[in-house]
Amino acid sequence: MRTLLFISSLIVSLSYGTPVQAAPNLLLQCLAKEESLLHKEKSQGVLYRLNQEFLNELATSNDIALKKNFVDEICNSKKHSPSVGLLRLLLLKESDIYDLSLSEVDPTMRPFKMGYINEFQKQVPRFFIQYISGLQSEMATSDCLAKAIPEIAVFNERLKYLEEEMSTHEVLRDKSRIDKIFTKLQNINSIKENCDRLAAGRSRRKVKKKESTNF
Repeated sequence: MRTLLFISSLIVSLSYGTPVQAAPNLLLQCLAKEESLLHKEKSQGVLYRLNQEFLNELATSNDIALKKNFVDEICNSKKHSPSVGLLRLLLLKESDIYDLSLSEVDPTMRPFKMGYINEFQKQVPRFFIQYISGLQSEMATSDCLAKAIPEIAVFNERLKYLEEEMSTHEVLRDKSRIDKIFTKLQNINSIKENCDRLAAGRSRRKVKKKESTNF
């Protein structure tokens, strides 16, 4: 973790105060700033883990570049943090998000560049499943997130019963439902607060019921 934080700090220090023209550098910069903020807040939760996944993948390869308009959307979004915004667009846009201009790439290296991109994209469904599972684990009850966002329940069922017959990537091809999930995740703090209230209410009812049966 310290090594990755050092890499993030280095990225920020190299980029700070200098006009950043290259989209991948700007992406790493905003992800590194997000990581620095989470580190200051001593956050070790699901967002921090997602951020670490992306930093680890992107900081170790110069062959994964995104189109600048998508990087701007990710880094300037008021709706999602950079890591969540990146995850959303990787799921919704897939190959369209990547800068595939290879004119400056040595022809002998182009297959390797495409290979890096393809392998990275294959990891995206796993990042999504881990993120949703991590959010659920932070809720007061196990069914809270799926009740607040029914689209997640649909994916859970599909993954549970269909994964043996079709890849996770195929299960996640429902772009409309994925977009709805991320729209509703903008209210994740309210969802958590409501879940806490419901869980507290359940606990009080159980206590009252137990007390009544003891008389």
